[in-house]
Amino acid sequence: MMQSLAKRPPMLAWLVLIVSAFILVSMLPIIFMTAVLPIWRPEEFSIVSVVMLVVALSFAAGALLSIRWAKRTIGAAVRRNSELEEKSMEHPPAFPQAEKAEEKKKPVWPWLVIAPGALLLVSTGPGAVMLPIMPLFLAGMSTDSGNTSDYVPALIILIGYGIMGIYGYWLFRAIKVLRKT
Repeated sequence: MMQSLAKRPPMLAWLVLIVSAFILVSMLPIIFMTAVLPIWRPEEFSIVSVVMLVVALSFAAGALLSIRWAKRTIGAAVRRNSELEEKSMEHPPAFPQAEKAEEKKKPVWPWLVIAPGALLLVSTGPGAVMLPIMPLFLAGMSTDSGNTSDYVPALIILIGYGIMGIYGYWLFRAIKVLRKT
């Protein structure tokens, strides 16, 4: 049986919190190095450095605002769930063992599919834009050596898009299973 809407954890808030924290952590060195640049290497400081600092500060500010929103949403959900638990303790369920058995049926495998993809996406950063065309790029680079067989680029494209397609299928199934629980 599905959880009631009031007892569901705020998944979007947790996702926003985690992604915003990664963005903030990745922006802090850029902000620090760009802010120290006029003192450290004044000959390399230019208007481009100022623009980069403003862009990094705006990303950091957006991440901080997102973190603030996520913390408020998670806090409200925790308070709401604790109030519901207090009310449910006043009226215990008629069949407590059956309710506990249903709660234990949460699959783990969807997270084992989602986590590597999320880590890859976060670790590549802006390079994630390159992921859809990566097999084509690698196939093009393989032809530069001159003595590559004709089937190598086709094989690289086939394997690359095959891996992406299989991962997309399993990601779709994992999200579908998580939405059911």
